[in-house]
Formats: sequence, structure tokens, C-alpha cells
Amino acid sequence: MKRHPIKTLGVWFLAAVTVAVIVFPVWWIVLSSITPKDQLFQTPIHYFPVHPTLENYRGLLEKVNLSSLIRDTAVVTFFAMSLSLLICLLAAYGFSHARSKGIKAAYALLIGSTFLPMISTILPMFELFSWLKLCDTYFVLILLYTNNFIPFTSLILVSFMNQLPASLEEAARVDGAGAMTVIFRILLPVMKPAVTTMAIINFILCINEFITPLIFTTSKVSMLSVGITMIPRLNQYQVPWDNISALATIMLVPIVLFVCLFEKNIMSGLMAGSIKQ
Repeated sequence: MKRHPIKTLGVWFLAAVTVAVIVFPVWWIVLSSITPKDQLFQTPIHYFPVHPTLENYRGLLEKVNLSSLIRDTAVVTFFAMSLSLLICLLAAYGFSHARSKGIKAAYALLIGSTFLPMISTILPMFELFSWLKLCDTYFVLILLYTNNFIPFTSLILVSFMNQLPASLEEAARVDGAGAMTVIFRILLPVMKPAVTTMAIINFILCINEFITPLIFTTSKVSMLSVGITMIPRLNQYQVPWDNISALATIMLVPIVLFVCLFEKNIMSGLMAGSIKQ
């Protein structure tokens, strides 16, 4: 059936408004990062670069150790994202095949933990890791990030795995395949869209996470998100928006690239979860 032209126009209008609301703040950050400091608050407002410059980025390099921030962020993000996906893939197989009430109760508790505010667990975890002398290390950030990702990642992978036809595993079992072979050789290729989607979500969460690295690290390990607080200020009233915008733009680059690289996998997975036996 053909859609009425007015309805089509309305859909396009809503889509355009939604895109504008999402894209405009990103564009403003990028624009501010290449705008001279003395022109950031000029009137009338310019929505396109008039005198673009990289001076804000040069100033940022002089004020913070950018290479260290990028290195630490890359290390923590890679291991936390990889570890959470591996754990949740194995857990999803167990939860989706669970028959005992105990395992089902454990899964319910795991999902229920997402309703617990993270701020309520900060103090006991900080005291624990301080006593273990693990604060300000890669290990504590990787462990905490992974812990934060596991509930939601498990929920998505279990839901996806429950919709896969049982004949996939049964055929592999007949050929003598074990559990690990079934998971990594049979189910993982089929679950690639779901795994890729969760990888992107966890990657974005790693880059954007602020509270955890702010509290559990001081100087040895620093994330890009916390790097914004390291930019020195002349006084409490003058905020270096030029350098902050430059660092925010640098944080946006890997997120945009990561999403663009794996966009096809996400789009192909939109209908993949509807497989029926």
C-alpha cells in the first residue's frame, strides 16, 4: 500500500528534526574546536567556520599528556570490551540452555543488578580496592568496566541465542562437536550481528565513562573522559572551552569510526533475531 504524501512528508520532517537535535551538539563541539578562542562567544553566531585554526589542539597538547590518555583509554577499552563479550557469550549459552531453577534465579539476579544505582556501590568498591592496593591500575578499570557491561550484554546475547533454531546445535552435536566448538564455530558466526552491536555499545560506554576513572584513578592511569578535568584553568570563572572542545572532538573520532566500520553488521542484525524454528 502506498503511503499518503502528507504522512510521508511528516515522517521525513520528524526524521530531519531528530537528526538535527542529535547532530547539532556534535557539530557545535567540532566547530568550537577549530574556532579561535577569542571568537567562541562572538555575536552574531557563526554556524560554519570563518577562521578555522588548529591552535586549540596545539594548546591542548601543551597542557595535557594526550598520548598517555589515548594509550590508557585504548588498553582499558580493548581488554574490557573483549573480556565482557567473551564472558557474556559463554554465560549466554549456559543461561539459554538452563533447566535448573538455580541458574534461572542467578540470571534473574544478574539482570536485576542493573536496577542498582552504580553510585551506591562506589564507596564499598573503593574501600575494597584501596585495601587491595589496586586503585590507579589498569586492572581495576578493566575489572570495573567489565562488571558494568556484563548484565546488559548478557541480556542481549541470551535473548538473541534463545531465538536461534535448535537444529544448528543438534547437527553439530551429531557430528561430535563439544560445547566450545558449538559456541565458537556454530553459534558465534550466526550471532555476529548481536555481538558486533554489543561491542559498539560497550566501546562507546568505555569512551564516555567518567565516574569510575575519576574515583578509582589518580595519576598512573588516566582516561580521555577524565582528561577534560586535567586541563588547567586560569581561575574558577574562566573555563578553557577551546581546549575542552578539542579533546571532546578527539573522543568523538574513534566512536564515529567504530560505528561506521561496523554499521553493516548492525543493520544486518536488525531482523536476524526473528529467526524461527
